[in-house]
Amino acid sequence: MKKYFADYILTSARSSGSIPAFINNGILTADERIGNILSVKKIGKEKKENSSTFAHTGFKTLIVPGFINAHTHSDLTFKPDKKTPRIFSQWVLSLIEKRKSLNAEERINLRLKAYKKFIESGTTAIGDIIEPAYFCDFTHILSRTSVFPRVKGFMELRGIDPSCAVQKIEEFKSFFKSNAEAFKKTERYFSLGISPHSVYSVSENLFREILKANRKLKLKIAVHAAEHFSETEFISGKGGDISEGLLPGINLSKFSIPPNLFHSPISYLYSLKILSQNTSLIHSNEINAEDIDIIKKTGASIIHCPRSNAFFKSKKLPLKNILEKGIPVSLGTDSLFSNKSLNFLDELLYAKKIHSDVKSKDLFYAATEGGAKALSFRGVTGTLEPGSYADFTIFKIGSNAVLNKDNAYDAVISLKKKDILGVAIGGNIVYKGPANLI
Repeated sequence: MKKYFADYILTSARSSGSIPAFINNGILTADERIGNILSVKKIGKEKKENSSTFAHTGFKTLIVPGFINAHTHSDLTFKPDKKTPRIFSQWVLSLIEKRKSLNAEERINLRLKAYKKFIESGTTAIGDIIEPAYFCDFTHILSRTSVFPRVKGFMELRGIDPSCAVQKIEEFKSFFKSNAEAFKKTERYFSLGISPHSVYSVSENLFREILKANRKLKLKIAVHAAEHFSETEFISGKGGDISEGLLPGINLSKFSIPPNLFHSPISYLYSLKILSQNTSLIHSNEINAEDIDIIKKTGASIIHCPRSNAFFKSKKLPLKNILEKGIPVSLGTDSLFSNKSLNFLDELLYAKKIHSDVKSKDLFYAATEGGAKALSFRGVTGTLEPGSYADFTIFKIGSNAVLNKDNAYDAVISLKKKDILGVAIGGNIVYKGPANLI
């Protein structure tokens, strides 16, 4: 059993019946053997010396739930340069060429690099898009490092040729069946999801086969949708960058005009009955009022990747309107190839910068509990409640800082990597931050 004292503890963005969202002078008790939180409660100052750690002098401390990066591609942990195209089709083609040059060992090393960067910014769980050929790398990763976040691994399925749909889904089902026991052994740290890539890379037949298979498998679904205006042009038959640049670039010109046309990617996915509470829509910044109503009606959620959208100069997500509609939202960094960093604190700060009309508390919720719901990772709640995984980050804040239930969320968004004292997963400190040695 381990105890962590802090001057302030943010258990969540919303108080529950059992525990307040904000605690002044609190102590978190975790059972590191099973990795769960036993209790979080307020204690008197005179009891600080009885806690195991963080009874520091000279500065104050703040404990928050570990951040949840709901969307990334960890095997794309390489930076764009001045020559990297910003036009979407050309960027994808350059990415395809880059991927071809990587062998299996290099991909594993990229993932290890990404996991380290996530932990260093207080991220304790991620939604990772992984290609089928490299999906089982996680078993190797477990043997090579002790510093990794919990992972919802979304196997990415692509195939715009409708004649290949049955073969691809049979291959997926065979993979799932043959690896079922391995998944059970690592389920506390890794669980499987499925990601039909996008409306321009997955045929209607394959979408339907995925949905049919998933009625039995009941896996979380994540789909890239409405990331760029060219997706709307494609699905509505108006041509555009995907139809005229991307598909011809990979010798798929014959699929540049969809067999059935729709007003938007969201209306197309709705027609296929893909959208539900089990579906996360990645990006979805290029949406209209009708799309928002559809998302609300179906119960689907949105994973917002603000800096990646800015990379392509895409439309800004109408976040305030979406939140007012009650649509669940989480945050993701996307890959390093379309971002400046994998630092989740940077993502959170940028989200606040471009969505100044959104409350910090709502952004904090998206970065924690919203992410947990988007990933449906069993046991990960995104909160610091008894029974949840003991995944949290400890920050050093100024000795003169006075936090309360109203300003604490603003304070979190202003924090930097340098302010991290430590990051815990399962009640154990897996990373000692630059702010202080633990």
